[in-house]
Amino acid sequence: MAIKKWLKAQSRGSLIPLSFGFFLLAMSLSFISINIASAYSVKKELTNVAESAINKSAQSINLLAYYAELNRFSSSKHVPLDCSAANHKFALLISQASVAGKKVLIDSFDCGLYEITAQISIHGKLPVQIPFIQMGELNEVIISTKVGASSVYIPN
Repeated sequence: MAIKKWLKAQSRGSLIPLSFGFFLLAMSLSFISINIASAYSVKKELTNVAESAINKSAQSINLLAYYAELNRFSSSKHVPLDCSAANHKFALLISQASVAGKKVLIDSFDCGLYEITAQISIHGKLPVQIPFIQMGELNEVIISTKVGASSVYIPN
């Protein structure tokens, strides 16, 4: 009898605040995980677009330097690139692309005689807005990626 009385005395209060707190925590974690998964997916798509554009632009060969055989005595052979043609081709391909319905911006494009690097980015909003955080900076995201290509000569 004393044990029943002791057990009943211990069960004061309600579990509703605790349940509500766990519900808010679970919803916040699900919103955050959805936003992270979406950002990762967009980053992967942006990287694919950038890699295809940089590889296509790395096919622009500087014919004068190629036939002059600038690296004839070098142990690692490279095909010289035409930087202006590569830049034009890259800018054209990126201007035609869109990732997640957003326009892709070119942040930088660097071209050497044998290699190209570029950085592109997109600006957007997160797919799931957290309801109790109304700050605009926390709901916006900038996703960028940096890619590169070189022109290594592979003989047949």
